[in-house]
Amino acid sequence: MKPTAALICFTQNGAKLAEQLIGQLNEEFNWYGFVSSRTKLDTNLPQKEGSLSDWTGEWFSKVQCLVFVGACGIAVRAIAPFVRDKFADPAVIVIDEQGKFCISLLSGHIGGANEWTARFAEVLGAEPVITTATDLNHKFAVDVFAKKNNLLITDRALAKEVSAAVVRGETIDFYSHEMPKGKIPPELCWYQDTKEACGVSSGPSTGISIHVGALEKQPNPKELWLIPKNLVLGIGCRKGTPMEQIERFVLEKMEEYHLDFRRVRAVASIDLKKEEKGLIDFCRKYDLAFETYSKEELLLAKGNFVPSDFVKGVTGVDNVCERSAVVFAQEDDSCLIVRKQKGGSVTLAVAQKTATCHF
Repeated sequence: MKPTAALICFTQNGAKLAEQLIGQLNEEFNWYGFVSSRTKLDTNLPQKEGSLSDWTGEWFSKVQCLVFVGACGIAVRAIAPFVRDKFADPAVIVIDEQGKFCISLLSGHIGGANEWTARFAEVLGAEPVITTATDLNHKFAVDVFAKKNNLLITDRALAKEVSAAVVRGETIDFYSHEMPKGKIPPELCWYQDTKEACGVSSGPSTGISIHVGALEKQPNPKELWLIPKNLVLGIGCRKGTPMEQIERFVLEKMEEYHLDFRRVRAVASIDLKKEEKGLIDFCRKYDLAFETYSKEELLLAKGNFVPSDFVKGVTGVDNVCERSAVVFAQEDDSCLIVRKQKGGSVTLAVAQKTATCHF
């Protein structure tokens, strides 16, 4: 899914840069570009309505990336009332109107501003300006790693401690069931689940460690757990099923099967449900991706699925929830950890997408 970006510019040069950026990266972003209503510019970009503060407040919560083509001071004053924390704020990038510098202003790691700053600078021939310590020192950044691998950071304060320890030159113990792909950074010492499994004495340790996997116990204060967001909910429902009914049934089944709801990454269904308000509201409430597939795509799902003649008569496919979860996971029916469950007008299946960490 392409990220969404909103851009505002204030001068004729800025408008040219904006058009160049949007034109060259049209396949990588969903763009909403605007020009300031204060001046009349020769551009096809629409003029913004209302004040800059109103425009910023509207788009700040709607997009993944906010771009100001102008002075840093303008951007800082515009976003100041809306900034919360790096886990919620969008990336904010500033480009000077001459196109000399591209500045990562906010949410460099988790928001993606550092990565996108480098990309924008490449397109415009500008100098990228990135100030985060781990990037400047070419060190491992746990928040970037988590975002790249769809991992949930369970302790934000401890994540900051990890970054500080890395910058100080300390080595962090890193535990995961599978060996990560790619080159493990020198700041990390990898172990498969436990040190004992590698023939290494764990002994007492006061250092910080990182664990990748489902959290099944209360961690000690120095264990940072990164939980894979690799569960897919395949959901079918009757037309008009309220969000509350969908939510209640899903949460009941997640608890019944001892599944951490924080691991849910997306909801999948048939394209007949792409406008289903209850499903849309449920996904919006829990910030979940919502993907739908045609009956032809669902019929390509590999495996054996619990059939329903009634569902086939309505949708053209014998099973919606299991098939849609499997299609999203891009695997076969062996990825289903919860087979079709029915409650009232809702059906649910849960697939577990293979989670492999990449550096």
